[in-house]
Amino acid sequence: MESAIRMDSPICLIENRIERGRAKLVVNPEAVNILSNIHQPVVVVSIVGMYRTGKSYLMNRLAGAQKGFSLGSTIQSQTKGIWMWCVPHPMYKDRALVLLDTEGLGDVEKGDKKNDSKIFALAVLLSSALVYNSLGTINQDALDKLKFVGEITELIKVRTGSIPDEQATFSTYFPIFVWAVRDFNLELEIDGKTVSADGYLENALKFKTPERSPEDKEYNELRNRLRMYFGNRRCFVFDAPTDSRKQLKELEHLPDDRLDKVFVAQSALFCEYIFKNAEVKRVDITVDVTGYRLGELAKLYTDAINSSNVACLEEAVVSLAEKENKIAIQEATEHYEKRMRTVVMPTETLKYFLYLSSWFEDEAWEKFLKRSIKDKDQKFLKEFAEKVERMRMEFNTMNEAESREVCAALIQKHSAGFERGLAVGTFRKPGGHGKFKRSLKAVEEKYNRERGKGVKAEEVLQQYMMSKQAAEIIIIQEDNALSQKQKEKEVMNNKKQMEQMKARLQEMEGEQHKSAEEMANLRATAQQLQRMLGQ
Repeated sequence: MESAIRMDSPICLIENRIERGRAKLVVNPEAVNILSNIHQPVVVVSIVGMYRTGKSYLMNRLAGAQKGFSLGSTIQSQTKGIWMWCVPHPMYKDRALVLLDTEGLGDVEKGDKKNDSKIFALAVLLSSALVYNSLGTINQDALDKLKFVGEITELIKVRTGSIPDEQATFSTYFPIFVWAVRDFNLELEIDGKTVSADGYLENALKFKTPERSPEDKEYNELRNRLRMYFGNRRCFVFDAPTDSRKQLKELEHLPDDRLDKVFVAQSALFCEYIFKNAEVKRVDITVDVTGYRLGELAKLYTDAINSSNVACLEEAVVSLAEKENKIAIQEATEHYEKRMRTVVMPTETLKYFLYLSSWFEDEAWEKFLKRSIKDKDQKFLKEFAEKVERMRMEFNTMNEAESREVCAALIQKHSAGFERGLAVGTFRKPGGHGKFKRSLKAVEEKYNRERGKGVKAEEVLQQYMMSKQAAEIIIIQEDNALSQKQKEKEVMNNKKQMEQMKARLQEMEGEQHKSAEEMANLRATAQQLQRMLGQ
């Protein structure tokens, strides 16, 4: 299902407010509302790096736009918090591309030493591709600026409780890591041999062996964490976009033909790699994140980091699953109800009613299963099945009531003359019983010729016929045209017919109960099959 993505410009997703000298992260409800309307899986690309290094320009490139994220041209950081721009994915129509531009790291105006780590942690948690943007070269100084990677274990946990070697599992959940080296002006050579940009990065992440000092240990520690947390790594180097300082200030207004050709080509390769290799964001490895789910995760992770300073991936999945499964129940049952309200009642037979109900229930089940995630012990599946069953019974009651109302009106219509005859004593005279029988039979025949009576047609008729038994007995007794023996015989036949009608009514009730029971058995079988398929 494609979503209508209409964002002409970025919007702040997570605002970074400074209160009493400390940063407080606040999720923007307007941005979450935009995400909630994106029903496709999302590919989330975040960019982090020191401020004033051109991060926003790269994100605009990914958006296929000349401008959007604010570039700025002064020494002040332009981006505060995390800004979001949702655009159609340029390669996959069944996905949406969500770009997250984070505020510059190392901004002296923030006043909160933990702020960089929090922003970096949120970028890691929310994205399927993380771009680290830096200037110049990958040297010790550039790596030192990534010191907050070492603090990430203080902010992120995979599961509650202690887990042996938990850090080693981070790479399973973390995004691909792309280092973008800007204004690179060296030759890609190591020991006189040409290397790729990826080789350049891996060489920078080599360990010092053996470790001979605390300095060596510290040197290796950051590299070890980068390698361990981000198993999928790539590197891109970029020439300066232009030699002119004046043009750098006007970069968002310059077309490609006025930029350095090598830079333009490098930018195109970078974008192509991201588009092809950044996967759909997932939680718990298997669950695709839609726009709605991304908004919920943003709230969950931000609240966790604000309150306890630790975001637990397992807890986030449990909380997200709880909300998603409740919505799944609501949407699926609403679908069933909407479809059932299109049914013209009364239905001609109970079998046809159950056929329609089963059809619409199957549609509702598909909707539920499509949205439901991580339904441990099938708690929500059972709740959904019970709710639909109650609704089916309510609609069945409505169908029966509608049928009774229609049938009662038809009986009233066709028995009007007969009832007047009873009222004025037309049948209480010699030969009246025969006339009574013929008149009652005529009412029955006219009633039976009517269409659209519904599931209670026979029951209402039989109840009406039974209601005339007392009057018939009196008429028989008063019919002087009959001998005593004939009268007794008629009375016995009448009683026999009454018993037969009572038995038929009981039989019909049993058939309806049996049909409902069969429907319940079918539902139980379907649940069992679903459990087997889910294993």
